[in-house]
Formats: sequence, structure tokens, C-alpha cells
Amino acid sequence: MERRNFVKNACIYCLGATALGATFAELMSCSTSGLPIYKTGEVKNILVPLSLFAQSKVVVVRPSNSEFDILVVKKADNLYNAFLMECTHRENPLTATNTGLYCPAHGSRFDLDGNVTQGPATEPLQYYKVIINGDNAAINII
Repeated sequence: MERRNFVKNACIYCLGATALGATFAELMSCSTSGLPIYKTGEVKNILVPLSLFAQSKVVVVRPSNSEFDILVVKKADNLYNAFLMECTHRENPLTATNTGLYCPAHGSRFDLDGNVTQGPATEPLQYYKVIINGDNAAINII
């Protein structure tokens, strides 16, 4: 009976550890490494408050009803770039950091200009033009 309980408990422990590991890996794939996240209901004409860039030169914009986030990068005074956080290799979500983006699924890496720095991706990220509109960075998603 003691061996039976040991095997049962060991199986429960292994299943729990596996589930916890899978959950942690899934959460990490959605991580933005502590970057500011701006949630918006807009998916076409997005206004991002410039005050968010006081914390970081990069801000993750999370439009509702959109599968992928948008990374907005402050390059210089009144000069911003925006990129769709979708890997050009296999359409996976990207993880952003202060130095670039990477794909946790296959290892592709991109710089903060949207260029590929490590494959298997070969195409740059989808770029969106950013226009300063008062105290906001305006991104028009077409």
C-alpha cells in the first residue's frame, strides 16, 4: 500500500509540475519584460499619451480585439516608430524589451527599427507611421 501511495503522489506531483511549467512558459511568451503597456479600445486610429515615454523609450500598445500588440519606440524628440508585434516568420506574438523584440517560438530577433537581427525570420516587422498630435502619438492602422 505504501508503494502505491508513493507512485500516486509522484504522478500527481509530475502532472502539477508539468502544468505549472507550461503555464509559466505561456505567460512568459506574452511578457513585455516590464515595459509600460497602454490598453486601448481603438484598433484603427490609436492615440498614445506621450507622457508614457517618460518611463521608457518603448511602450507596448494593446488594442482590444487585436491578436497582436503594437510597439511604439521613441527615437528622438518628436520622432517615433511603431511596429506590429507579429513575427514575420510564422505569425507568432513577439516579446519586447528595451533593446529589441524576439520570438519565443522560433528565436527570431528584431531591433527597435523593426529589422531582423537573427533568423529564421527574413522580413522586417510591419511598420506604422506615427504622427505627433498635441500630447499624443497618433498611429493610423489601416
